[in-house]
Amino acid sequence: MFSESEQYYDQLYASLGKNYSKESEKAHRFIQKYNQSKGRLLLDVACGTGGHAGLLSKYYQVEGIDLDPKMLSIARKKHSGIRFHQGDMTDFNLGKQFDVIVCLFSSIGYVRTKSRLRKAIKTMERHLLPGGVLLIEPWFTSKQWTAGHTHMLTVNQPSLKITRMSHASRRGTISSLEFQYLIGTPKGIKHSIEIHEMGLFSYKDHMDAFRAAGLKVTHDPQGLSGRGLYIGRKAI
Repeated sequence: MFSESEQYYDQLYASLGKNYSKESEKAHRFIQKYNQSKGRLLLDVACGTGGHAGLLSKYYQVEGIDLDPKMLSIARKKHSGIRFHQGDMTDFNLGKQFDVIVCLFSSIGYVRTKSRLRKAIKTMERHLLPGGVLLIEPWFTSKQWTAGHTHMLTVNQPSLKITRMSHASRRGTISSLEFQYLIGTPKGIKHSIEIHEMGLFSYKDHMDAFRAAGLKVTHDPQGLSGRGLYIGRKAI
């Protein structure tokens, strides 16, 4: 999925204007509103390079999990005080439960199918303490996705120049993003291509998956960054 871009992930999204600090503060407010458990254990699922995890550690005892070992290597270097695990969000087993679980930046879309969406949310529910809360930030729905859309992002630093162009397409309920990179460093210029495929889940798909896992679910249409937020609560 990721290739040359992993080591530049943070620079790319900083250039895009992603505000991890603002999003983490909003997540904290949602947690404070809905969480009914008494502890401070938080698991960040699909944590990437730890952008949210590091900021949320101001309030919680945070652990992270991600499928990509290179992303985790970056996260561990950035946040040496946080424990990070490698695992798939659909079937991980950490042998413990948490007061709060978050899955942010639309990472849930990578499960691709409705059956895997249900499996992922059920796996997260099993890791949630009674009274705990699960926050999931969704990917786009079918109605929101625009096939043919192109976008360009640039990073312009003294020793690092990146141009990333993306093209959106669709196959049924699967969205596809082709990223092409030109990466310039003092060593030269590299070209690389990545294809990201993510499921286009509806509001009903998400609500049904939460309910199938036994969670009471609320949807906030704005959420942390305008993409909405699903808040699942586990009964005490």
